[in-house]
Amino acid sequence: MRAAALHADKPPVTALAAAVIHGDLVEPWENSTYLACVRDLRGQIVAVNQAFARKFGRATAAWAGREMASLVHTEDRAEWKALEKRLRETPFRIEHETRWMTAQGCRWLAWEEITLFDANGQPHLFRAVGRDVTKRRLAEEHSYKLNNAVEQSPVGIVIADLDGHVHYVNPKFTAVTGYSLEEVIEQNLPVLRQGLDKEEDYRAFWETVQSGKEWRGEICTHRKDGSILWEAVQVSPIRNPAGEITHLLSLREDITERKRLEEQLRQSQKMESLGTLAGGIAHDFNNLLAIISGYAEICLARTLAPGGDESLRRYLREVHSAAQRAVGLVRRILAFSRKAEVRVAAMNLNRQVRELGSLLSETFPRTINIDYDFDESLPPILADQNQLQQVVMNLCVNARDAMPKGGCLTLVTRIVPGTQLAHLGADARLSYACLRVVDTGVGMSPQVKARIFEPFYTTKQDCGGTGLGLAVVYGIITNHHGLLDVESTIGSGSTFSIFLPMSAVEQTPAATTTPGTSGELPRGTEAVLVVEDEMSLRTLLRSVLEPCGYKVHAVRDGREAVDYLAKLDNAVDAVLLDLNMPELHGLEVLREVKRLRPSARVVIVSGNITKDMKAELMKLGQRDFIPKPYRLEEVCLRLRRVLDETD
Repeated sequence: MRAAALHADKPPVTALAAAVIHGDLVEPWENSTYLACVRDLRGQIVAVNQAFARKFGRATAAWAGREMASLVHTEDRAEWKALEKRLRETPFRIEHETRWMTAQGCRWLAWEEITLFDANGQPHLFRAVGRDVTKRRLAEEHSYKLNNAVEQSPVGIVIADLDGHVHYVNPKFTAVTGYSLEEVIEQNLPVLRQGLDKEEDYRAFWETVQSGKEWRGEICTHRKDGSILWEAVQVSPIRNPAGEITHLLSLREDITERKRLEEQLRQSQKMESLGTLAGGIAHDFNNLLAIISGYAEICLARTLAPGGDESLRRYLREVHSAAQRAVGLVRRILAFSRKAEVRVAAMNLNRQVRELGSLLSETFPRTINIDYDFDESLPPILADQNQLQQVVMNLCVNARDAMPKGGCLTLVTRIVPGTQLAHLGADARLSYACLRVVDTGVGMSPQVKARIFEPFYTTKQDCGGTGLGLAVVYGIITNHHGLLDVESTIGSGSTFSIFLPMSAVEQTPAATTTPGTSGELPRGTEAVLVVEDEMSLRTLLRSVLEPCGYKVHAVRDGREAVDYLAKLDNAVDAVLLDLNMPELHGLEVLREVKRLRPSARVVIVSGNITKDMKAELMKLGQRDFIPKPYRLEEVCLRLRRVLDETD
């Protein structure tokens, strides 16, 4: 019907309002708590009830002729007008919730609107009945936000009843554990029990939460795929309006990575502590071995005289040989402790690995096949060749032992950018030479894998394993500023990967000293000061040097050495100086020698000279070093050489 026809012959608004109010359109709603309003087809208000008037802050008589749309919030006005058009169509009824500008401010109102018809069945008026639903809408918005917060929470959330049955888990719990809500409920997984294996721990947990207190702890469980999961868990009681505990809220944070880093830190601290201990033991061993080896040399020299006892000579050679093997063991301990100096030189990694592989193929069982997969573009790297050979040997021997029934050992070299090794703490600016030792053996469990680099930890007790092999590998690679990575699956073998920085180690020429053959020792008449805390070594050096013509004075600590040097009437042409001294460190003694006796020659005799210590000594101009344990012939030759040098 046309709009003109709808509004033709309409009575004045005031008269129509009076008729509506006193008719059956508004009067039944006059005292209702619901809002009631009647408007004409043009949107002008005809009449309102008391509740409407109070809500919008005007008397009922003041509303006639006002535009209904002016009361709608501007952001909802277009939506309301679109809905209003449906009042002119079947079923002539709409329901909506929109925002309105009331006397109390912006409020949400829920309306039910219908079309009223005149006696001829034509649309005549629109009646709206509504109520204030602001509190409900705000509660719904709050609930929506809370629900989103729970769903998007960065920690896992579990809600369970007091019997431990889970009612809800959020997506984070599913992402971390791999279990969906349906699986947790259908399988009745004991989520609150997991990680509390001891009955007393589980009982203490329930006593805490049932008493209304909060329980906190760190637990170790397993994901759906069987991998280990560490979680920091907080369980709190949920109360109903009456204050009764009805449910339990469990917040679970995945701390697996943190636990892994903590374990690495503990391992590093353990290795550092053991390294310090090993360094100290090695110092004492070096002294003992120097005594054994030195006196064995003296005795051997005397048996070379005409008429010497051949059997005695043979026995002494065995003693000397055993001492030299012990020297090798001490060097392994120092390599493990990261206190041995790395003597790097350019080396071809592919060639070294291939040569070692060829050697091993002759000694390994024929059931083990050795394959090579080399990157031929790999340039020479800087490394201690002897130590790196030891690394390869240890890893290959471990691989052999992991394949008792045979298998394949593959040696792989690659160039790997540091950016791909960020998880190992690599320097992203460097490239790394990678050596992988891959076997098809029995593999390792996660528990064994976590401990393989611990000193003296071994799974080969029955086969004579010492537990030092991989500990030495760890020490050597760390000493080279390298990285280690291990992958292993039970039944599928293991892969050991070492990564050496291709430009991080400065080349230091290795000191080469070739001991002379037994014969006449060089002689001299100079005054020599021996600074050595081990009495037997002082006696040994005196017994060798004095028969060669030297005037020897021996002291037992650094303070005594400085006191002797301070007396100018004491002649000192050369000093044999140990570094690890009581009272005053050898470095301080060297500084005093340079100050008090600048013309005196100094030879450092020590079994443990770190790279940093050597750098400090060289800053003071020190160039001559003899490692313990030493050959007596080497000491005499070096002493004679430094005394004969001219500035």
